[in-house]
Amino acid sequence: MSVIGQPSFTPRSRPSVQVLESIAGSISPASSSAAATAAPNAQQPIRRASERLALSRRAHQVMRVHLVRSAIRIAVLMAGDAAALLLLRVLLRGVRDEQWMGSAAASVMHRLVPEGALPLLQLLPAVLLGLIVLDTYGASDRRRDTGRIVAGATLGLGLPFWGYLWSHFSALIIPGFVVLAAVIASTLIVERHLIDYAVRRIWPIGPGAARAILVGQPEDILRALEYPPLSDRREFLISGTFDSQDLQLARGKAGFNKLCQTIKQFRADTLVLAGPLEDEEFAVIIEAAGAAGCQLSALTRSYALGGLEFETVWRRGVPLVSLNRPGLRGRQLLLKRALDIVLSSLAILLLAPTLLLIAVAIRLSSAGPILFRQTRVGLGGKPFKITKFRSMVHDAEARRNGLEQESVYNDQRLFKVTHDPRVTRIGAFLRRTSLDELPQLWNVLTGDMSLVGPRPPLPAEVDLYEEHHYTRFDVKPGMTGPWQVNGRNLITDFEEIIQLETEYIRRWTIWKDLGLLLKTVPAVLQMRGAS
Repeated sequence: MSVIGQPSFTPRSRPSVQVLESIAGSISPASSSAAATAAPNAQQPIRRASERLALSRRAHQVMRVHLVRSAIRIAVLMAGDAAALLLLRVLLRGVRDEQWMGSAAASVMHRLVPEGALPLLQLLPAVLLGLIVLDTYGASDRRRDTGRIVAGATLGLGLPFWGYLWSHFSALIIPGFVVLAAVIASTLIVERHLIDYAVRRIWPIGPGAARAILVGQPEDILRALEYPPLSDRREFLISGTFDSQDLQLARGKAGFNKLCQTIKQFRADTLVLAGPLEDEEFAVIIEAAGAAGCQLSALTRSYALGGLEFETVWRRGVPLVSLNRPGLRGRQLLLKRALDIVLSSLAILLLAPTLLLIAVAIRLSSAGPILFRQTRVGLGGKPFKITKFRSMVHDAEARRNGLEQESVYNDQRLFKVTHDPRVTRIGAFLRRTSLDELPQLWNVLTGDMSLVGPRPPLPAEVDLYEEHHYTRFDVKPGMTGPWQVNGRNLITDFEEIIQLETEYIRRWTIWKDLGLLLKTVPAVLQMRGAS
């Protein structure tokens, strides 16, 4: 089970130290005994061979544990996905064929998803195959990654839908596909979260958790015990620790024997490297882990390196670790820009009547211009003019003085007044429904903004930033993003906002953007955090 590095180090409570002390106490006698009874140097090769053979005899058992653990995880997730798709199929047939929601809904469903368009025997394996291709059944966080699930569902739906598209083409066939893909993806996302919730309630300590030994120096192990993945007892059960300094004894021979004894003593199936190692020490650990059939993981140190992300690249057969600031590069930028141009152009064309009605309503309801333009800070710290529908009185900027203390945020880098006296009656409606943001589609089309990204701050707010806050300027600002989708004004901690945006930048995929756009729709309809 691999350990994925986190963008920031999350301190935990001091009981972690007590855990370390209890673990250290439990293995100290064994370690002392091993050191005191170490055989003469001439006997070390014999002991090393015997210890390796003893580990090899149990290696197949450990590997079987890993296999069973993976099989159970995959079986549970596949069964949940299949059950969710079958339930969705029943609901679809009920609404379309049995008119559970009335004849009007049945007529719409008949047009969007005609009978025979998606045979169950083709749809079920196709969607499961799409999820497999996108690696959503692995042990990592990918199994609950929204973007990957959306991509897998879309790919799986497209396989059986492709032939039907060419033989029964109509004006509603593409909208029907988009709606159905969104419904299937949403159903699978909800189902995956329900499975996680059920597992947490039923098994607080996971029966399939890895029995792990932390390898490192005591100070490194202390920090590792606070590492988020290791604190989840459904993922890891820390059985013991091993001081990496012991690997230096007699050029690793006595250290190898001691490590083998520790693995056997705690029946470990996983070794976690908690700190830096010399090449010779690392080689000894690899040999012991291989002989015992243990999985080997290493904790990254990205939390201590200013938000750098790690990437392993191969050059002439040699692995190098590339340390990069989070950001989008190369083909990612081209793909994201293409998505922005296509979707913003379509949105402007489709929403033109709505934009015109809003403009007329603003003109008739209050004095002042229809559009509001304001300087914001965008990509690379470059200022630009953001465009919105005017939702306040025309001299709102001059009236801001004195309202700072009424902001819902305690941080001067954020500003929002719940019942702002400057907001007009039509402006209050536009803000609740986020319709005032629609003119920003023009900012997206012209390249100042993106559909998805961090929100652009005011220059006065940027003046108060610390160094690590500038990460949000590594990409274009967005109309929507992780902050808006996760609650907007309900999240009042600026550092939490920065963490959400940094995580988005670090793990960006085109599917993550599409997933956030899909999540934006219910967030806007429910008006979560809007004011």
